[in-house]
Parts: sequence; structure tokens; C-alpha cells
Amino acid sequence: MAENEEKICPKWPECGCSYQGEQCGMSMPVKEPERARMKLVKQVLGKVKSAEKFHEAAFKQMKRDMELAFDGHDSNWSDEWYTANIVNRHIQQRTAALYAKNPKATAKRRERMDFSIWDEDNKSLQRAMMGVQAANQMGDPSGGAFAPQLIKAQSIMEDYSQGQERRKMLERIGKTMEILFSYFMDEQNPDFKTQAKALVRRVITTGCGFVKIGFQRQMERRPEVAARINDVTAQINRLQRLAGDIAKGDLNEGDAELEELRLMLESLMSEQMMIVREGLIFDFPEPDAIIVDPMASQLRGFVGAKWIAHKMYLSPDEVQEVYGYDVSKKAIRYDMKGVAEDRKMYSDVTEFDEHQDTRTNLVCVYEVYDKPSGLMYVVADGCPDFLTDPIAPPMKIETFWPVMCLTFNESEHKEKLYPVSDVGLIAPMQAEYNRARQGLREHRRANRPKYATAAGMLEDEDRAKLQMHPANAVLELQALAAGQKVTDVLQPVPMIGIDPNLYEVKTIFDDIQLVVGAQEATFGGVSKATATETSIAESSRMSSMGANVDELDSFMTEIARLSGQILLQEMSIEQVKNIAGPGATWPEFSHQQIQEEIYLEIEAGSTGKPNRAAELANLERILPFLLQMPGIDPVWLVKEVLKRMDDKLDIDRAINDGMLSIAAQNSIQQGLAVGQEVAASPGNEPSQQGQRGANQLPDPRQPEGSTAPMGANNV
Repeated sequence: MAENEEKICPKWPECGCSYQGEQCGMSMPVKEPERARMKLVKQVLGKVKSAEKFHEAAFKQMKRDMELAFDGHDSNWSDEWYTANIVNRHIQQRTAALYAKNPKATAKRRERMDFSIWDEDNKSLQRAMMGVQAANQMGDPSGGAFAPQLIKAQSIMEDYSQGQERRKMLERIGKTMEILFSYFMDEQNPDFKTQAKALVRRVITTGCGFVKIGFQRQMERRPEVAARINDVTAQINRLQRLAGDIAKGDLNEGDAELEELRLMLESLMSEQMMIVREGLIFDFPEPDAIIVDPMASQLRGFVGAKWIAHKMYLSPDEVQEVYGYDVSKKAIRYDMKGVAEDRKMYSDVTEFDEHQDTRTNLVCVYEVYDKPSGLMYVVADGCPDFLTDPIAPPMKIETFWPVMCLTFNESEHKEKLYPVSDVGLIAPMQAEYNRARQGLREHRRANRPKYATAAGMLEDEDRAKLQMHPANAVLELQALAAGQKVTDVLQPVPMIGIDPNLYEVKTIFDDIQLVVGAQEATFGGVSKATATETSIAESSRMSSMGANVDELDSFMTEIARLSGQILLQEMSIEQVKNIAGPGATWPEFSHQQIQEEIYLEIEAGSTGKPNRAAELANLERILPFLLQMPGIDPVWLVKEVLKRMDDKLDIDRAINDGMLSIAAQNSIQQGLAVGQEVAASPGNEPSQQGQRGANQLPDPRQPEGSTAPMGANNV
């Protein structure tokens, strides 16, 4: 940048002036970046673009797979030909089976030896407790002759008490982490379930999918556009940019941006409460938006990679709002397809142009996470400088980069990093199915009734009558002489019968079952296999599904684990209590130590549709044993039963510890009513009961032949 060009306030946007350092008394011109810095920018961009070219074949294959899943055929197939999109059917069924609801995260403690003195044997703890009690009963707290044993017993008791307190504290921290993780999943916009289902669908279609975890702080605008906490941060950033344009003099009276600025100010001032939130955000970038170091040997976990990059297309205004960098005269412009627009340099567009397409005039921005240097670079294609100064990633997590990858069909290949997708596996069967059905359609068309006659035998009028005649028509043909038969002039053309074996598709579904584990019956067709064969095929399908479920659970556990680390680092105790409640427990200083002891984990199979029938059957088997075991909490048992029945009853509000059961209350009420009736009966007078009482029954406690009075109840 030349010395006489615009000056940028170094405290933008906090100062509010955005541009022209003189506005806040800071006259600090932005100089041209140093040569070494420019070389580093060029080097970072060079290695990212080289990696893009290296993975170009995989990215093109992803695009072909997406088009096949959408259209049901490849580019060589005409839209007018027969198409039955079995690929899309497979994608929808597999997605529904794999992800039916958000996962349930539970806090887990790493196995540790929490006691330094106590050997975790209950017998030694009981002996220590008895020793301390005996010393207190004898009135000698020092223990007298047994002082060494008493000191040891007291040390065991103190060690046990401290260990139990620490365990309870970690349990409460873990419960707080579970609440926070669930809260931020619900806060996503769109919701986490919708985006996660789209991720699973993307993995089935393209072979891989990515999730990027971030933390949005108050008044911070993040570049990701797929998922953001829904608040007014974006509006305020845009407001600051427009105010900066006015300060620079880029906006004139009558410009559309001035009216937009006025309307935004009125809208924000009319709001009684502006929502500004902070917390976890989950971004779901496209599969070709994450550029991986070609040195990586495994996509899951980025094994062997030294760096990864997140590619984003932003408008110049968005770049300025997010990073505070003006790229209007520097960056190369792209369209949404990633095609550079002849490296054309755009100037600021201040007037509305009806021919301008919002999908063009975009800037290609890369966030590069470089592991050897431990820095995060933010560069734009065509800009000579970094958009922000290189710094360490804002979140310190054990994997370094905040991006995770999900794959289902990962295989070992020395030169290919990206795995084949389900769509790629089914593609040959989809093409063969279309060809078989199209061939059957053409055969049917060819077998429609047709007739042959000698050339010149029929006139045009006769031919039209034969082709377009109405029902029950009487046709007068000029070509027929008196007494001549129609068959002498017109003969039906013999047909070739349709052999169903030529167009059968069962073998195609057999191949589909072999490559992706989906049988014909799951596509809605009626299989002619026996019940045993269908059962075996379904068992095989569930086995392959189980492998995908395991991959998904492992992936979600990784997300939950990194999320827990970020929450421990970034959330303050005030923020935690605002979300989780006043009873929340949160470490204020020993974040690293707590992070090493406790982590979030996803319950196995919690994302899939639950099998209620199997759960209830298991409950029926174990319930008789639980009812006979001593010490079983009835409230816990009721909660577990209702959970498996998927009932929405709030058992916590229904339970009252001081109240008898309904059956016991009914029994007491019934007994009182009977007692009142008995007391009101004349025969219950003591003088009229006789020696055997009102019921005149012998007392089993009295010897036989005894005539002692027994009272009204014969007891």
C-alpha cells in the first residue's frame, strides 16, 4: 500500500471510527508489508493451491457423485430416457437409519488412583473407622499406647474423605459439562440435528464430511456461514463497516448504503433488548472446502498432515466486516463455482447494478492451520498481506486443528487419500438398472401394433383414415377394389416377444447388496427370496450398518471431547451458572488439570432410532430379578421403565418422599370405611357379642374348649 493511500485505525473496530486514524487521534499509516512477510504469504498460498491441484481428481469425483445422487444418472444419460433413482433412495434410507436424533453426551472420568494412603479396601476402611471410634469412646483422643495405629487410622479416614469430595466435585463438573454441551447443540441455527443429518447424507454421497468447532465470543464475527449463534453480532459488524465507509468518504449522499445504514440504526434502537451471545458453534463445511496436506496418509485424524486449510468464499464486504481488511482493490474475484474471473480487480460498487450477480465478485479466503509453526494464517488469493496477523489458534485443543473428518468406506491406498462413497459404489448398478429399464421401454415401443403395405398402394387419405380413425368407424379406402380383401392390401407386421430374462434387475440388487449391504426389499421392491434368505440378508445389512454406526459414534465422541476442552477453557463461572443453573460446579483455575481427568463421551448408538421392542423385552426379563433384590430404589426403577417406554411423564414432580403409595392409601381408606360400618352395627355392642365376639370365630391362640372372651375382631 502506498504511503498516500488510506490510513486505518489500529484499534478498529473497537474505537468505532473504523477508518482514518485521525478520527480518534491516531495517525498511523499502514505501510506496504515487508518483503519477507510477502514471501511468507506467497508461500502459504502456494502450498494450499498446490494441494488443491493434487486433490483435484477427488474433488471432481465428489461433484460427479453429487450429480448422480441428484439426477439418478451420469452426464452421458439423457434426461428423456428412463431413470429410476435408486441411489437417492439408498442415501435417504441409510441417513434415516444412522442419525435419528442428537447424541447423548455423558461425562467420563479417566481411571485414576484417587487415594494415596487408603488401599481402597473396604475392610481396612472399616478397621480405621472402628479404631477412631474406640479412641473417642475411651476418652483418649491421642490413643495412648495405640497412638501409631490411631494416627494411621485417622490418615486413612482423612484420605478417604478428601478423595470422595474430589470425586463428587468431578461428578458435578461432568454434569455441568453435559448440560452445556446439550445447550449449545440446541442453540445452533439451523439446529444441530438438521446439520448433522446433512453431514451423514454428505458422507454417504461424497465419501467424507467435516465438522469445524469454534467458539464465538461477544461481539465477534466469525467467517463461517454454515452455522452461527443467532444474535445481532453480524448486524453490528455490518453497521461498523458502513460507518467506516462514510468516514473514508466512499459513500455519498443518495447511495443505497446510506439508506441501509439509517434503517439498521432505527431497527437496533427500537429493540428493547439486543441478544448478543457467545458459546460453541459447529460449522459443517463442504467436503472440498477442507484442503488437506498431500503428505497425509489417513483422512480420519489427518494422520501425517502438517497443515490443513479451510477454504471460504466471502464477499469483499464480509471480509472487511470479519477481518477489518479492505480487499476491494487487491483480491482476485471468483464466482460460486470457484472459477476466477480473469483475475479482474474490482473497485467498490456504490450503485445498484441490475446485471450484477450476487454469486460473483467473491474473495477466496483460506484459514490455514500450520502444525509445525503452531500458527493460524488467514490469507486471501491476490492479497499481498495476511488478513490478520498470524497467531496461535484461539482454541488450544489436543488435536491442534479444530476440524474433524467422518468417513464410512475408508480403505488403504498409497496414492488416494479420499475414500470411495456409497454413491460411487452403486454407480455401475444404477447405470445398468437404467439401461435395463430403458431397453424394456424401447422394446415395448417397438412392439406396438404396426402394419405394412406395398409402396404406393395407399393414398395419403387412406393412410390418415387408418391411423386416426375413431371407434366403430366404417372406413372407405380408395385402394380397395370391389370384393378385394383388406389383407390383400394391408398386412400386420409380426412382433418379437419380450423375454423378461433380458431385462431382469434382480442380479443388479444382488450386486448392490454385496457392495453397500442394502437388499432389494429395503428399496420397497418385493423380493422373491425365501424368508430364510431374506433374514440372512437383513442380518448382513445390519452388520454393515453397525460398522457405520460405530464410526459415527466415534466421530461424535471426538466432537464432544473437543467441545468439553473448549468449554473448560473459554467459559467463565458466571456464564456457566447463567446456562446450567446456580448449582453448577465449574473450575476457575485448574482447567488443564480437570481436562486431564474428565471428558465427554457419546453413548453408543444414541444417534440411531431406538429399538423399543428389544428394550422392553430386555426389561421384562430383568424386572423380576430387580423386584426381588434388596436395596433397589423404586424411583430409579420407575424412571428406567418410563424411559424405555418413551413416555413423557415427569416422574420427578410426581414423586413425594413422604407419601404412601396409591394402593396403600386406597387400602387404608377402605379399612376405615369398613371399620365405621362395623362400629355402627348393633351386633358390635360388647354386651351382645357373646364369649366369641362379633364374628363368633374361635381364637387360635386359646386352647381348645376355652370360653374366654375375644372381642369384636376375635383377636
